[in-house]
Amino acid sequence: MLKKAGLPPTRFTLHHLRHTFATLMLQQNKENVDLRTLQELLGHESITSTQVYTHVEYEQKKKAIDSFSFFTSFP
Repeated sequence: MLKKAGLPPTRFTLHHLRHTFATLMLQQNKENVDLRTLQELLGHESITSTQVYTHVEYEQKKKAIDSFSFFTSFP
């Protein structure tokens, strides 16, 4: 399968492709894909198996904090 896609099997594994797929699904399609949906797509029994694909980036954290008005109400 990897050779058919033009990927060297010594560099990539199906696990790499699965992990990349799951990560990109969450990062680039947030409005349509949530953890439960991804869990179903990957066939995981436990949601904790799916949570390894949630990478919270610095900018996401900053945006979340900045959107919380409590922190902006102090002089």
